[in-house]
Order: sequence, then C-alpha cells, then structure tokens
Amino acid sequence: MEASRKETIECNTQFYQTVNSDKRIIVHQGGSRSGKTYAICQYLIYLLTTREKRLVITIARKTLPALKGSVYRDFMEIADKVGITYFAEINKAEMTFKYKNHLVEFISLDNEMKVRGRKRTHCFLNEANEFFLEDFNQLSLRTTEKMILDFNPSDVIHWIYSDICTRDDCDTFITTFEDNAFLDPEIKKEILRMKERDADRWRVYGLGERATFKEGQIFDNWKWIDYNEFIDKDSSEVSYGLDWGYSNDETSIVEVRRKNDRLYVHELLYKKGLTNQDIFNEIKNLGLEEELFICDSAEPKSLEDMKRLGLYCKPSIKGAGSVMNGIQIIKEYDVFASKQSKNLLQEYQYYIWESNKDGQTINKIKQNGMDHLMDAFRYAVTTGLARESNLIIV
Repeated sequence: MEASRKETIECNTQFYQTVNSDKRIIVHQGGSRSGKTYAICQYLIYLLTTREKRLVITIARKTLPALKGSVYRDFMEIADKVGITYFAEINKAEMTFKYKNHLVEFISLDNEMKVRGRKRTHCFLNEANEFFLEDFNQLSLRTTEKMILDFNPSDVIHWIYSDICTRDDCDTFITTFEDNAFLDPEIKKEILRMKERDADRWRVYGLGERATFKEGQIFDNWKWIDYNEFIDKDSSEVSYGLDWGYSNDETSIVEVRRKNDRLYVHELLYKKGLTNQDIFNEIKNLGLEEELFICDSAEPKSLEDMKRLGLYCKPSIKGAGSVMNGIQIIKEYDVFASKQSKNLLQEYQYYIWESNKDGQTINKIKQNGMDHLMDAFRYAVTTGLARESNLIIV
C-alpha cells in the first residue's frame, strides 16, 4: 500500500480480500483480534491515496464512545503512519477527515438523521451485528459503491446471516487471529487459552465461526421476524411485563401479544440505573402510561411507587414451581420475537438449564444474569395473558 510520500506498509489478509472483491457488499466475519477492522481502514486509506474521483466515505459504529475508542483510533493511526495526516484537514468536533477532494466522516447511529440524510460512495459498518437491518437498509440506499461490514459471529441468529450473506452481490470472508500480522504474541496466547477453557467462546472468538445454540438451551425454536411483520394490534390480546433492576441488573420491559396459539414478543426497555420515576418516564415516552403492566412481585415497594406515580400495574403471580410452570406455558405456543430485540436475542441464547457435576442437565435455570427480559416475558404471559387453565400456579 503506497501513500503520497511513497511509504509502503504491511497489510492484513482482509485488505487484499477487499481490494480483489468485485461485489457491492463485503462482509468480514472474524474471531477476536483477527485484524479485520484495521485492514478495512487500510483499504479505505488506500482508496483515498489512489482515487482521483471524489470519495465520500462513512465509517459507522452504533454508539459514539465505541466509535471513538475503536475504528476512529485505528483509522487515524494508519493515516499518520502513511503520512497523509499532514496534508489532511481534521475536524475532531465534527469527526471528519478531509484529504485532497475526499471526505471521510465518522458517525454513530444515535441520531436517525445521520442515517437518513447523507449520501456517500462507501460505507463501513464496524461491529455490524450491533446494528439493525433497517440501519443497514437506510445506509445502503444512500451508498453508491460499496458496503463493508465486519463483526464477531457471536449471535446464533442475525440479519447479517439471513439477509446479507445470502445475497448474490455479497462476498463473505472468515478470518481468525492467525491472519493478524500485527498481533502481540501475549494476546495470541490469551486467545489460545480459550480453546481449553470454553469451547463455545473458542468457536466464535478463536475460529471466527458462527455461534451455535448452547447445550441445554431452554428455548430453541423461536422465529425471529421484523417488528413491522407483527400481527394486527387491533386483533390481538396484549400484555406488558416489567422486571425491576437498578445498579447490577437491567430494568426490562417487553410487549407480548397473543393471537390463537401464537405469542409475539418485543423488547421495549433494557437499561441499568433507573429509579422508579425514571421507569415511569420511560413508559410515558413509549406512550404506554395508560396500559396495564405486570411487574415482578418481589418488590412490593417499587410496585406501590409506580401506582402512586399513576401507572396501572399489578404483581406477577409467583410461588413454588411458578418459574417452571411459566416456561412450560410458553412452550405451548409458537413464539415470534422481533429482530429489533437485540438484548432479548442474547438472553434467548444464554437462557439455559443448569448441569450437575457429571455434566447432566437438571431442572434448574442457570444463574448467569441473562434472564431479565425472559422474566418480564414470563410475567406478561402467565399473569397478563393467563387462560383459565393457566391460573393455577403453585
């Protein structure tokens, strides 16, 4: 790779894969520290130094802190190495990099207008599994040349697999830490330790392979669809479940709809550090302050606070065996979950049965902190949507 001052630098495998691809969409699936982000930044800087026609390149990450701490830093480091920062106009406040007649803009997707209001020649979605399919669609509609995505394949189910990698205008490349020419030997040793310690993590972060359902997963047959494909709201019963949280756990709210033998579940809130007043404000912002909420009965004080704030709410039905009974009730339905419910998807993958010392699955849920939305879902179904046959919970 050659810059304006004729300096050549070494590039990772993903750089050459991207240069040689003639597809509109390029997906880089890789394990931890595979060097994919760095190599893609090398490719984009290569374009800046070799193309005459004006380029507008968007580099996006879901949140601003993540953007500043990762891909922005990598890009600036490479630009400095090849010597183009001296000739560039850099605006740190606006997060733009102008070189010759080209523009590189760094954006986070916390502002919808950043997605819908700009046009570009190239777009790079860093850690693309953090984005929603609609984010990709809106950015792609305004990108004239290439869409580039990179991600760790830690999700069992994701729109990247189903909606992007299956397209005939997409190239997908899988790389690992072994493809990273710049990896520190000590970091490599740490990654190799996963091979013995955790087979699931090694598969994803060591080998760069797509995650699989975990052994003992409680639910494994849900269908994931776009929220806009949910059934007509006027023709379905609805219930809202709320699980309390604060400093260590996320306050979680789900919308659950039922029609015949189908349940439709959508994540509405998943956030730490909320007071009861904050929770009520979040519910008002959702326009649901006049709806009935089924809340975790373990916190009667919080329940009373919410009632005094004006929320129509009631405690979930609990008792010995209520969790197992609730799981069994949910299993009686065909469950459809929204693709937008990213945290619910993660809980779905890690909601598993405990194992005994012999490795045998036992009838007890593994306590790994991945159950807040699942609990809210259960409250909404077993209390909010309870049928006559489901009211006996002992």
